[in-house]
Amino acid sequence: MNILPKVLIVDDEPIIRNTLELLFTAENLELLFAENGESGLRMAQEFQPDAILMDVMMPGMDGYETCRRIRANPALAEIPIIMITALDDRNARLVGLLAGADDFLIKPFDGFEIQVRIKNIIRLNRYHNLVEERSRFYWVVENDEKGYLVLDENGNIQYANQRAQIYFHLPESYTSVNFEAQAALYYQSHSPNDEQSDHANLNAKYLVHPESATARAFWLRVESLDSPFSPEDHCLLRVSDVTEDMSAYQDTRKIHLLVAHKLRTPASLIYSSMNLLNMKMDILPEKDLKAMIKCSWQSAERLVKEVQDILQYVDAPIALSQGEPLCLNKMHGMVSATADILELNSVSILMPEKLQKYKLNISTTAMEMIIFEVMENSKKFHKHKAPHIQLRIEPRDDASVQLSFLDDGQAMTAEQITRAKIPYTQGEKWFTGEVPGMGLGIPLVTSLVWQAGGRVRITNRNDQGGVCVSLTLQTV
Repeated sequence: MNILPKVLIVDDEPIIRNTLELLFTAENLELLFAENGESGLRMAQEFQPDAILMDVMMPGMDGYETCRRIRANPALAEIPIIMITALDDRNARLVGLLAGADDFLIKPFDGFEIQVRIKNIIRLNRYHNLVEERSRFYWVVENDEKGYLVLDENGNIQYANQRAQIYFHLPESYTSVNFEAQAALYYQSHSPNDEQSDHANLNAKYLVHPESATARAFWLRVESLDSPFSPEDHCLLRVSDVTEDMSAYQDTRKIHLLVAHKLRTPASLIYSSMNLLNMKMDILPEKDLKAMIKCSWQSAERLVKEVQDILQYVDAPIALSQGEPLCLNKMHGMVSATADILELNSVSILMPEKLQKYKLNISTTAMEMIIFEVMENSKKFHKHKAPHIQLRIEPRDDASVQLSFLDDGQAMTAEQITRAKIPYTQGEKWFTGEVPGMGLGIPLVTSLVWQAGGRVRITNRNDQGGVCVSLTLQTV
């Protein structure tokens, strides 16, 4: 329904009120009338008009005082006020401006002029309100866990928050990318009528990224909402991850099952091997004894590593206080040492010479842990366990530096990216225990960086296959 702009006319003279009513009869305005300042103030509070036309000279509370009281009320302070006065002098206008008036009309006024001024001031006020609404909207959605997109009348993306950019793998310059075409690159459309579930929404569209060799099916629900601005030209979409609802059978990904399996497997191997040794140590051939002892030792190493991963994650905050702030001239040595430990042969660093003297707001100990976890992840999920890793270190602004670890392994799905920072989440399709580790690498990195006041972003590379882990850290 089209709501007409409201104009409140405050004047004690009936002839003026009647004249203004005749002038605005054909202007698609809703007119409200008040006979004095007190009545005008009450009506402004009740109806929240788009503009106020107010006489200066009125009995009781004059126009100046009424204007001051309107401006003192936070709920009314932004309403445009045009003051009508017969006092065509500088002092009268100055008093009106100090009281909060936006414009003046001098009696006798020109009918066409007053029509144009009212139209203009309403249009400017609504534009101002629209800008404020957009600012509030963008702030809210940027801090929301759901994805939001604004499309133009042709279905092209005009805005997408960070979560929507991840879901649909949008390029950095995504403006004017067609939403339907981009979604079709990664998802299949799915009718909610096909899903026999309580959460099915007939007004929503469902998208599914099919299962693959490395990832389970990933579900998105796309809902069309009323746009907070220019609804005739824009479409607002809200995108929700409903994978857990649509795939309840995959509860094996829950933390308690993952931890139990990761710890139970090596513990069981140690127990069974040692039990057999205890019972048959005197009769087993030396070769079998050595094999069983080796199996027990390997299982013990694995168990210790799993427990160390958990303890390292729990104790992550301690690493931030161990040692001095990291100077970037140490990065070459730290990366090289980590590459040797992980047996990686293709690791390089690109860093401008001027950054060598910069210090970051994170300890050397914490950075060593970060480098190890990121590079170990690159190796773990590389097809041949031999990734090419490049670390690019660049200034972001005068107070921060970005470290980007780029590898050439497999790309990540939107679900894997959104869940990568969640503890005990791993990238395999089913929980099999075959991928080593506890799923704490990236969560550990994220914890350290966040607590140092930085940011972590994970994206697929645009130039080739692989992943980019970007860390933005403050300088000291």
